[in-house]
Amino acid sequence: MLNYDLLAALAAVIEEGSFERAAQRLCITQSAVSQRIKQLESRLGQAALLRSSPPQPTAFGRQLHNHLRQVEQMEQQLGLGDPLEAVPIRLTVNADSLA
Repeated sequence: MLNYDLLAALAAVIEEGSFERAAQRLCITQSAVSQRIKQLESRLGQAALLRSSPPQPTAFGRQLHNHLRQVEQMEQQLGLGDPLEAVPIRLTVNADSLA
């Protein structure tokens, strides 16, 4: 079973583009963010994040990020999420449709 606190740390790094800003967003230390991501990767046996500048998700990391966002949307639909929290909705559009 996935630990959603660990996934939230991964999502924060992906969305904020740095460990420091992710730590500020989550109100924890930068070290704690790094430890959570290492723990997530250790539990799942795969790298989720490329520690470059800025950090980039691996294909597996993108899947985990998408999973977290989908769970948040489902919780919102069930009335379980914070009603004041905006949940982003992802849309996919063909290039020719945009043209």
